[in-house]
Amino acid sequence: MTDEETTHEQLRLDYGQTTDLLRTLTDVRFKLLAFVPTISGAAIGLLGHGRSAAELLAVGAIGLVATLGIVVYELRNTQIYDYAVHRAKELEGRLALASVFGSGGTGGFFTERPGRDVRIFGLPVGHDRGLALVYGAAIGGWCYMLSWGALRALDVSEPRKIGGAVGVIAGLAVLVEFLRIDGRPNKAGSAGERAPDTATADPT
Repeated sequence: MTDEETTHEQLRLDYGQTTDLLRTLTDVRFKLLAFVPTISGAAIGLLGHGRSAAELLAVGAIGLVATLGIVVYELRNTQIYDYAVHRAKELEGRLALASVFGSGGTGGFFTERPGRDVRIFGLPVGHDRGLALVYGAAIGGWCYMLSWGALRALDVSEPRKIGGAVGVIAGLAVLVEFLRIDGRPNKAGSAGERAPDTATADPT
């Protein structure tokens, strides 16, 4: 086997591992998107009728902390996903994959992915915006329960309404923060930067 054939085989192996990683990250994302709103909605539905302040506080606090942990995990997965997509595009170019659109140039599934040309309410549709809506709603719900329980324990008048307002504000804050992260420069995750030294790099 010539050096050129060896290099090509190594690139194909790298491309296969990169696409496998992307499939795994996508699968994890779908499972989390199904789990988080289901648990949040069920908890709010079950505890939203005459429960004690202690129950609201306990469940709201546990749910909020757990969901924030999932959000942090998801944000890191998103960063790795963005980098893997960028890597897959670069590998498609080096492998000289043919374009299916007959342009005569190189192509590939990731190189020729459609742009964000679909809009809803004037905003471009994207995965991160979907994540923002789901996690914003979930965290808003947990903040609602936690605030309601805390205000009820302090004998504040109309604790449920105030807790609802707190939940809405918290949900909007999460939504805005996700959109800010989605619009950050160099989103590909060090696509144009030198990779960190492997001796000191964070493996996660």
